[in-house]
Amino acid sequence: MSRPRGDHAERRAVIARAATAVIAERGLETLTLRDLAAALGATTGVLTHYFPSKDALVAHTKELVFDACYARARLAAEGASGRDRLHAVVAELLPVDDERRTTWRVLVAFQGSAVGSAELRRAHGRRMRRWFALFEDLVTPLVPAAGGGRVSPRPAPGDDGNAAALGMAVALLVEGMAIHFAMLERPLSAARQVAFARAQVDRLVPGARRSSRRRTVAR
Repeated sequence: MSRPRGDHAERRAVIARAATAVIAERGLETLTLRDLAAALGATTGVLTHYFPSKDALVAHTKELVFDACYARARLAAEGASGRDRLHAVVAELLPVDDERRTTWRVLVAFQGSAVGSAELRRAHGRRMRRWFALFEDLVTPLVPAAGGGRVSPRPAPGDDGNAAALGMAVALLVEGMAIHFAMLERPLSAARQVAFARAQVDRLVPGARRSSRRRTVAR
């Protein structure tokens, strides 16, 4: 990879994708600009043209990985409604194939490194706020309206009928399951992951649980 001509952002993305593969295989702590440059057939000078430091590369790589994951989740939410919409997003996020296992392993590596990096902690905070907003949107139609009126999106913290709190709970549950599934030495099948995750989500979301019971009775 010689010093690039053309689209600067695309060249940065190429480097970040290469960094993702190295991190997934060997961990974040072993990543060096020298090794990454060698893997790309380039010099460290080429890499520092785009990223002045390893920290800058790591922060950009984290954003790239999360943005791709978030985009898949948003796409999965299209064309469905209610419980099916929530279930579609949950299934899309689970590490059911090599690509998604890599995504979650890389995100785990970033979380560990964020402990000592203010920049990565800020990036983590931004990422989680986007997750929480996404899942709040998914669960809001499933939260019973109080008193026959509209759903109140932000009542007291900890209120299970609060769409914001419930969305946060589901987001954390799904992320936790995805991380642990991704780190298993012998991965669970896609079908087992999806069935388990949907059952746990339905325990949390009242509308989803009632819908599942009605479906069972109908059969």
